[in-house]
Amino acid sequence: MTVPRYTVLYDGKCRICVGQVAILADYNDDGRIELLDMNSDAARARFPQVRPEDARRELHMVAPDGTLHRGAEAVRETLLRLPALRGLGEIMRLPGAMALARPIYAFVARNRYLLGGRVDACEDDLCR
Repeated sequence: MTVPRYTVLYDGKCRICVGQVAILADYNDDGRIELLDMNSDAARARFPQVRPEDARRELHMVAPDGTLHRGAEAVRETLLRLPALRGLGEIMRLPGAMALARPIYAFVARNRYLLGGRVDACEDDLCR
């Protein structure tokens, strides 16, 4: 049986985002989550319903049925799909957890370049 595939759209120019995606990739053994830089042509072509300016503001996760999760909800839904990290996703389901997670996520997302910097074009082989 094929496991449904989810897609996480992240900002590949953000060091914090790239670092977190690298951690997710380590736990994504069965490939059930596709990790896709939202700045790529492939992301824009496959997900025209996700406006580039929205995707630059916060993480997006697209479920196999097309359901779109954004921000802290996208983080929670992603964690719930990775067996080794599912417990963290379950914590985010507890009463009041999202009320705390949303403003923290929004602060980090809004300040991600200030907090972590940008990925230099040559660091990710775009200049080669």
